[in-house]
Amino acid sequence: MHVVGYFVLEMAENNKRDGDIEFWLRQLEDGAISEDDFESDGDELDFYPTQQDLLDVLENDNDDGEARSSDNNEEIIPDPPIVIADAVPSNNIDAPVHSLDIQRLIWKNQPLPFNENAIKFNGTEEYPESLMNLQTPFQFFSYFFTEDFLSQIVTETNYYAVQKKPDRPDVITLGELRKYLGILIYMSVYHYPSVRGYWANKHGFEAIIKAMPVNKFEKIRRVLHFNDNNKHLPIGHPQHDRLHKLRPVIEHLNAKFSSIPISQRLSIDEQMCATKMGHFLKQYLPNKPHKWGFKLFVLCSLTGFAYRFIIYAGKEKDDRLPNEPDIGVVSQTVIKLARIIPRHANHIIYHDNFYTTLPLMYYFAKEGIQCVGTVQRNRLGKKCKLPSKQDVMKKQVPRGSYVEYITHIDGVDMSSVSWKDNKQVVLLSTYVGAEPLQSIERYDKIEKKKIIIDCPKIVKEYNAHMGGVDLMDSFLGRYRIKVKTRKWYMRIFYHLLDVSIINSWVLYKTVETRKGADPKKLKNLSEFRSELADVLCTYGTTTQPTRGRPSNSSITETIEAKRKKGCQVLPPSDVRLDNLGHSQIKTDQRMRCKRPGCKLQSFVKCTKCSVFLCAKKGNDCFNLFHS
Repeated sequence: MHVVGYFVLEMAENNKRDGDIEFWLRQLEDGAISEDDFESDGDELDFYPTQQDLLDVLENDNDDGEARSSDNNEEIIPDPPIVIADAVPSNNIDAPVHSLDIQRLIWKNQPLPFNENAIKFNGTEEYPESLMNLQTPFQFFSYFFTEDFLSQIVTETNYYAVQKKPDRPDVITLGELRKYLGILIYMSVYHYPSVRGYWANKHGFEAIIKAMPVNKFEKIRRVLHFNDNNKHLPIGHPQHDRLHKLRPVIEHLNAKFSSIPISQRLSIDEQMCATKMGHFLKQYLPNKPHKWGFKLFVLCSLTGFAYRFIIYAGKEKDDRLPNEPDIGVVSQTVIKLARIIPRHANHIIYHDNFYTTLPLMYYFAKEGIQCVGTVQRNRLGKKCKLPSKQDVMKKQVPRGSYVEYITHIDGVDMSSVSWKDNKQVVLLSTYVGAEPLQSIERYDKIEKKKIIIDCPKIVKEYNAHMGGVDLMDSFLGRYRIKVKTRKWYMRIFYHLLDVSIINSWVLYKTVETRKGADPKKLKNLSEFRSELADVLCTYGTTTQPTRGRPSNSSITETIEAKRKKGCQVLPPSDVRLDNLGHSQIKTDQRMRCKRPGCKLQSFVKCTKCSVFLCAKKGNDCFNLFHS
């Protein structure tokens, strides 16, 4: 009886270990965890693209990885070169497009010649006239958040409000939705301890108080919706979409972002939508400032403009195109992001070792897209004799030392470079290697001064062009919508709203610079967001006279206005020219007309713009100012 119990316990332990192994393998396959989270020098495990490759190596395993030779001086037969299967002309999407035998690659210790003409950009970065005619922050933002898109959100919100409360639904209008977005942007620039603090009687935010009552703001926040719940398929359905509630927003923004002409040098990296709520889509990335949140994969330019994004939602259905290879879940994510990149125009993609694999870079090279990225040594195969981390970090190896190996795959040259800095850096590229060798300045702890060391060209290229996504993250970190919500999709919507504003600001700076404007005189991010919020809160609205006697705050405003006589602020041009709600009111004050070029004084004030303007037959500044 005891023997039987022992075997039962042993079988239970084995099943538990097998379950743990299957769990972690499933996590890696789904992309839920990154291989960057595991510390490895690349020597313990070898990378095999398929299970059959692993079995072949196990059957013919040698201690040194080289072909064996007999004692009678038998000639050593080298391994055959890489085997590349042609594209299979089949409609079956599961058919392999490329098959790379990584373990049979031949690596040579020689430099990869760098040819500047070979990567000359053949595409276009010229903006169409419709983009070059945009002028104000509101116009740039409206290019992404179009009126049709906002009207669609209003329709879905009202439909959801009727479903939620049929007898008395909290319906909204297009103008109220604009004001709601404007208030959110105001809150991202000017921080208060709580949301209701912006409507406080004593220290409230006047622009937000004028825009909308707090109760109306809370109602919109409760009913804001983007897709019909009745169309959400159940979990067991093959077409079930975990991001159904945000799918119209994701598709619209991706379409508008990718409509901007794509620059030559691009970067791909992960981005976090920070949140503390409990949700099964929430991920953990230890290398990010905000470690917990929803994970996005983003394709960015060097200026921080996001052309396309993918929100990670676990393992999804296989939606590969017929001409796309099956080379892993992570590589497939990169290929999906790169679908918008024009082929054979010499675009260059930079990414880290989470995405870098030989099959992926070979596929992009055949598509006319170059790549540079850090790489794990075990993904290069046994024949690539780059030094290990233990060998590189020895004291007798000087800082700045490098080793380069290249391989040739069906007309595609790839260079792998190992360089010693504070630690070993291994990079892989399809267009650049270590030469021409350059130099870089580093601080030496022993000599206690800065020294000049050698730096391979591939390192300079990677460091100069990899930071597009990190730059956007820095922009997002300055002014971010921090309104708390219990709905997971609202947290992602706020993040996408921030990304849209960043894209609008980057596009604004690019357009104005191409027009010849002085970069130092352009609006910074806080000014851009403040003006955008101001226009959203006042655009297309009419001013309603308040009922009842004036409050203490209005009396205080009148006193302050008399003290600061002559201090008038011009409204944004989008508000000035919206042709709605501009009416004349006569005041007891007489101030200078704010129409440019007029030096007269007037008693007439615009109720919406809050500026004084002449309103005479011979000098009708009021109508000229608003036309």
